[in-house]
Amino acid sequence: MVADGEQAAEFPAAFGIDPDSDKYKSFDGATPEGLYVITYKKYKSEFHRFLGISYPNLADAARGLAQGVISLDEYKKIYQDIRKSGHTPCGTGLGCGIGIHGGGVFRYFGKNKETDWTEGCIALDNPAMEKLFSLCRPGDPVIIFNSRRNLCGIIRPFTHIKDMDENGVPICPDGICTYQVEVPVSWGRMIIIIKEGKDYGRSMKVMGYKDDVQKPFFVLVDRNADGYLSTVDSISGSIADEKRPDATYERIREAVVSALSRGDILDSVDGR
Repeated sequence: MVADGEQAAEFPAAFGIDPDSDKYKSFDGATPEGLYVITYKKYKSEFHRFLGISYPNLADAARGLAQGVISLDEYKKIYQDIRKSGHTPCGTGLGCGIGIHGGGVFRYFGKNKETDWTEGCIALDNPAMEKLFSLCRPGDPVIIFNSRRNLCGIIRPFTHIKDMDENGVPICPDGICTYQVEVPVSWGRMIIIIKEGKDYGRSMKVMGYKDDVQKPFFVLVDRNADGYLSTVDSISGSIADEKRPDATYERIREAVVSALSRGDILDSVDGR
């Protein structure tokens, strides 16, 4: 847990029965990743205390629409409900009811000890949950990410759709959607742009800026967003190391991990 940029507490945690994937539909057993907020506090629940979080948010809805998990009508309902009240609706293909609760960082199912056992929530030991419950308030941000992923995998859940029509529906020319996010880092800021499409695949462009300078001092292009620089990819600018390009790429990834660990994320969805 981070407060005012400083770590206030740290607890072991358990995640969904699929701890490696980012949640994208109901009953997939994965924990969602991205920027959320605490929506409510429940003193008594099946698993001790419970902090509800705002899954699905607009980023989840945009991805679900693009992947065919939800219909256009379901997307519009999510969009309208969030914009009107901050409410995240249930009853869509994305699922709902995600939160942070007690119950322990592992459980026994018969003789088997399961370390990731929830249906998508985050579970703590009960004493840790009581402390977290006392520290948190509705509206507090919740940042969830998997630091083991490559840069695209880490930042993708925090991006928002770049172009929408007047009704909030994503505009994706030729089936290719463009997502972006701005991340503050130690040297200034990074703008990350990701393009995705069923017949396109995925690509990523990262631009680094110092302070208020308008021209980027480095540009990284990963044409298949796999976290490696092949002959068709490129990195240019003052931080580029021609002899060790992948080491430079890793420095950029680590800067994003550090920013998210501090709770720094800009120009993203509002978390609801």
